[in-house]
Amino acid sequence: MNRYLFASICLLILSGCKSNNSASIQTESQLSLELMEINGIQSYQKGDYENALRLLKKPAAWGYKGSQYTLAFMFLKGQHVPQSTLIGMGWLGVATEVETEEWSEQYRQFYAAAPVQMKSEIDSIVNEYIRRYGMKAQNITCKKGPTIHTRAVRHVCTKSDAISTVYDIDLKEEDVTIKQ
Repeated sequence: MNRYLFASICLLILSGCKSNNSASIQTESQLSLELMEINGIQSYQKGDYENALRLLKKPAAWGYKGSQYTLAFMFLKGQHVPQSTLIGMGWLGVATEVETEEWSEQYRQFYAAAPVQMKSEIDSIVNEYIRRYGMKAQNITCKKGPTIHTRAVRHVCTKSDAISTVYDIDLKEEDVTIKQ
């Protein structure tokens, strides 16, 4: 059998399989992810947390930093999700990969206020979320871009054509698994 035909068949079989680790091979257009992020952040700002969560989950899983940052506060505040400092800090930690000073300062302040025992858990979940949803894991690059009529920082993320694994997001602390 031709190697290319064999590889194509294997890829088709693998793309139809779902593993036990809540990860799968998927495709999504960059424009679609950008629009979900923009509309999700707008929904969040309007207080429509249910719609914000629906829209932000996918771009956050694909590594989009604005989505990750917004999800962080939804979990930290318990807005349409169970309140979770652990999951919120995981999202905030992975969002800070883009080194936005305001985001990094918020992370440092929250981390400093955490009890010693929780800091170890936060370190573990941030490392896990970077492994799953980080820029390297999701093959994206992000740069800061201007916003119109606001001081807010917008991150423009670009996904490469490289294959990456997309994981479902954790919605409750009991769903969190840390790969050792």
